[in-house]
Amino acid sequence: METRFHCLEKLQKHSSIVWKTFPPAPDGFTLVEILLVVVLIGISMGVAVPIFARSIRGARLRDSGRGILAMHQQAHAKAVLGQCYAALFFDDRLGTVELFTQADTDRSDVFFDDLGAPVASAGGVSAPGAPAAGGSSAQPVSETVRKLGDGVRIDRFEGGAEVDGIHYVQYYPNGMCEKWQLLLRDNEGREMSIAADPVTGKAAVVD
Repeated sequence: METRFHCLEKLQKHSSIVWKTFPPAPDGFTLVEILLVVVLIGISMGVAVPIFARSIRGARLRDSGRGILAMHQQAHAKAVLGQCYAALFFDDRLGTVELFTQADTDRSDVFFDDLGAPVASAGGVSAPGAPAAGGSSAQPVSETVRKLGDGVRIDRFEGGAEVDGIHYVQYYPNGMCEKWQLLLRDNEGREMSIAADPVTGKAAVVD
C-alpha cells in the first residue's frame, strides 16, 4: 500500500511535467494584434467622420428653422398679449430675423414711413424708419434678433412686403398675421420650407 508520502511525491512529479508541457501565456498583445486594432479603428473613423460632419451641417439648417418658428411664435404672442402690432424682419444679407413691436395702431403700415426707407437700429440690424408726418411719435421697438446658422440663407420669400431687400410681415392684435412662406437652403443644397397661416396665425414646416 502506498504511503501518503509516496502519493505526494507522485503528485509533485505530475505537476512538474504539466508545468513544463504547458507554459503560461505571455502577457500583453502581439504586434499583429496591435496592427489589426489600428486598422479597424482607421476604417471606423473613415466611415464615421464624414457622416458626423454631414449631421452637424444638417443640424444648422434645422436649428435655423426652429429659430424662425420660435420668432414667429414670439411675434404672435407679443401682438396678442400686448394688443399691439408686431413684425418680423428677414434680412438675408445679414442672415438675421428681427422682431419689432409698435404701439401705434392708427396706421395701415406702422413699421415704415411713407417713403418706405428703413434705417439702422442700435444693434446694427435693419430696422423701420420713423412714422409718417402727422402720425404717432411712438417708435418701433426691437425686441429680439436671431441669426441664421452658418451656411444657411433665405433662398426664397413669398408674402408680406419687401423694402430695400428686407422682407417683413406684420402680426395683429387679433391674432392674425400676414401670409408668408420662405425657403431655407444650406451650402449643400438641403432645404426647409416654412409657412404661416394668416387666419390662425400659426406657422409650421411644410413639404
